[in-house]
Amino acid sequence: MAVHVIHPRLFALFGLLGVLFCLGAESSAQADAQVSARLGVGGGVAAPPLGDVFGVFEMRLASELLFGPAQSNAFRIGPALDLRTANFESLEAAVGLTALLPVMSEMPLWVTLGGGYAARQFGDDHAFGLATVAWGLRSYNYHYPYGYGVGVYLSTRFDLMAPQQFEVTAGVEIDLALLLVLPTMAIITWMGGGDPDEP
Repeated sequence: MAVHVIHPRLFALFGLLGVLFCLGAESSAQADAQVSARLGVGGGVAAPPLGDVFGVFEMRLASELLFGPAQSNAFRIGPALDLRTANFESLEAAVGLTALLPVMSEMPLWVTLGGGYAARQFGDDHAFGLATVAWGLRSYNYHYPYGYGVGVYLSTRFDLMAPQQFEVTAGVEIDLALLLVLPTMAIITWMGGGDPDEP
């Protein structure tokens, strides 16, 4: 089976998408918008198999910039970015639209529909469609345009060039701030630097 080299331009595309998303989040600070970024880990199945593998292990970065009323437990909608690797043999970037549905207090559903492109080490590089449903904690931050998110998700991807090729995966998402920022602040405080938020 032929081995495909992941095209360097895809790395540039990932970087450009990330920069544009961050700029959008920064410029929305004056508006009522909430951005969230989470690391997701999960697994599932692919049919037919990806290369010689039927099972799928995935790591993904999911982020949205959602607009809505300046209150918690409200419907919000906005652009989404999804970056993923499957079995550490692909690089996949997708953009789309996410809707936040306040079905429970501070525990909404969020639904993402989108599309993107997958560069695979084994198999063909193709465009794909994406649909994800997640449920969990999504806080509304009254002081900053960043809201924490932790939840579980169910996702499907289908190849736009070969619709019979699809995947179904599920997993957990943990907010990047909880994984990176808060532990870093705790370590700084523990090492005697004092509260990093104080001047």
